[in-house]
Amino acid sequence: MTQKAEPSGIKKLDEALGGGFPASGISLIVGPTGVGKTLLSLQWLAEGARRGQNVVYISTTVPVERVKYYYGEMPFLKDVADKIRWYDMIIEPRDLIPFTVEKQYKLFHKVLPDIVDEKLNLNIPVHRGVIDSLTTIEKIIGDKSMFRYIAARWIRYFTMQKISTILIEEIDIGEETSGGEMRNFTEATILMDYIESKNMYMRALKIMKRYGVNHPTYWMPFHITEEGISL
Repeated sequence: MTQKAEPSGIKKLDEALGGGFPASGISLIVGPTGVGKTLLSLQWLAEGARRGQNVVYISTTVPVERVKYYYGEMPFLKDVADKIRWYDMIIEPRDLIPFTVEKQYKLFHKVLPDIVDEKLNLNIPVHRGVIDSLTTIEKIIGDKSMFRYIAARWIRYFTMQKISTILIEEIDIGEETSGGEMRNFTEATILMDYIESKNMYMRALKIMKRYGVNHPTYWMPFHITEEGISL
């Protein structure tokens, strides 16, 4: 059975993923700071914007104006930066506690009031979305079990709304990982890290999981250029 996919525009990666990230599904990108997670997610959003899709970027860390400043003039993004909907998710513990289902969903109306109404219906269809990153939410909560509960609820909401979603998680350089805290809830997981080669370190990514696709499992070195990530 052919899997529907949302391509990133990075040819070799899309081929390895069976056409791209799962359409209407949940994907996870895991890696240390500075390795290229945000860049990869923005390339994916930019590709969607070029296809006429409604795409959303939510930052829980760096203010989105700074993200646009860092990446907005790069050729891969410059022509569609204004077509991406940019949002800051500034969360306080009271936004999450008590941990009721209703409170977790209501947060999206607070963050995206022009997209999500008070009854949690979408005012416009959203085809692609990125949350960068879930690790900030995990630190605020301070409990891995409760974090998984909240993130699983969010994932259910995105799936119900048929939003192709990329979640980002942070790890430390060289940290042992089997794919991030949300790996069991996602259909595709990509690990990005610095690997040693010929006495030097280089950026590389590895597809840990992509349901329905016979994907490669080896490290694929990549470079960051003005055009974005190049495998």
